[in-house]
Amino acid sequence: MNIYIEKDPAQNLWWVHMDLWIASFRSLTEAESFVERLSSRMNAPHSLGATGNNSLSPETFPNSQPLDQHAVSGSVKKLSHA
Repeated sequence: MNIYIEKDPAQNLWWVHMDLWIASFRSLTEAESFVERLSSRMNAPHSLGATGNNSLSPETFPNSQPLDQHAVSGSVKKLSHA
């Protein structure tokens, strides 16, 4: 999964991009904290027999939205890639 942070000066927001999903944050600190937590969870050991709701729909993350490829600007901070 490609994860990176982008500043949106027009809306005074920070966007965390996760492949085709994005989530907005009011500060760089909030965005970096989210990325750190997400990375630690992705890298944590997982059981193959785990059950539960693994749905990644927009309803699961109400502050996220599908990525508009044309809206991506040049102020991008690359954090990780797989």
